[in-house]
Amino acid sequence: MNQFELDKMLKAEKDNETPMSDFVRSRLEQTYSSLSEEKLNTGARSERSGNRRRILGTGAVAAVLGVTLFASGFASPAMADSIRQIPLIGSLFSSIERDLGLQNAANEGLTSQVNSNVSYKDVKLEVTETVFDGSRAVYALTVVAPNLHDGVYDTGKKSVKLSNAIDDITFKVNGEEFNGGGQYWGAGKDHPNTIIVEQSFKPSAEGTKLAAPDAFDAEVEVKLADIDHTFTLNVPFTKKTDDVIHLKLHAVKTAGDLLFTVNAVDVTPITTTLEYSLEKVSETPLSKQDEHDLIYTNVAVYDDQGHLLDRLGGQGIIQGNKFIKTVHYPSASSQTKYLILKPFKNNDGDFPKEIKKSQFVDGLDIRIDLPHTAQ
Repeated sequence: MNQFELDKMLKAEKDNETPMSDFVRSRLEQTYSSLSEEKLNTGARSERSGNRRRILGTGAVAAVLGVTLFASGFASPAMADSIRQIPLIGSLFSSIERDLGLQNAANEGLTSQVNSNVSYKDVKLEVTETVFDGSRAVYALTVVAPNLHDGVYDTGKKSVKLSNAIDDITFKVNGEEFNGGGQYWGAGKDHPNTIIVEQSFKPSAEGTKLAAPDAFDAEVEVKLADIDHTFTLNVPFTKKTDDVIHLKLHAVKTAGDLLFTVNAVDVTPITTTLEYSLEKVSETPLSKQDEHDLIYTNVAVYDDQGHLLDRLGGQGIIQGNKFIKTVHYPSASSQTKYLILKPFKNNDGDFPKEIKKSQFVDGLDIRIDLPHTAQ
């Protein structure tokens, strides 16, 4: 839809609309003036492929950038739907190709509009949209700086991708810093000056610092390369997903001397969280090679349509002869009927887009039926 067609539709809607406030009208006019013909005619093509996730040493929470002037009821549904077709205004989450959970959040209206920004000299950081489902919080951090052009950041010594110019991101709630479970990656070529950041939580745990309330304000601290300053943003998060499945399980499969146990599965329309253990059945303690083999035996999760869910991140620990782990995956659909869990060998450590048949550990597949879709 080009600007001329959009103007015609807006005029046709005018007679049926309730009066618009001066504030909203001025914001609308500012948005129109900022839209170039190229942005109006270019669809969103943001993708994660080629943008490797970077693990945060000190955790980070997440949110996503977007501008939605009409979500509060100032426009009719037809008018709002037309506006959302414009990439600059629509949710950025809808264009994250490999994260089907974020696409679900955008498509099902599970995002929250926020207004958080901070400036230092001529550099500005901004967050305008968040996603939170109790399992992970996500935000898109947009950077505006004179030395940042098309995702390339000039540090004064060299030019690097924006993701490489992030020195540190920390996430705090009530002054307590979350360690682990955080990562970030580039938002894609259509949003080169934006970084997607997320913090994972453990919703089934009680009394741990990984557990998250339904609503909270996060203090996010960001350090950029060659800037002697810490940017601090206050980012509010509100859980907007009521459709949550929590299964406490003791599903076990054995193959040779390897024991695979699924302890819990949590599923929201956005995130699937798996708690499991892999154990080498032996009377002797694990060797270093045994530990390596357990740690690099990952679990592939397939939905009922055969989608391989991308791994978001997780936390694991060796206890005795067991490797106990909590892992987060993006949910493929809120209507998924079951999940197939398949342990596989993954010696390079990076989660693959496709898994070869030779990598799977035979005999350890477990099917988990999701009860809410059986209605």
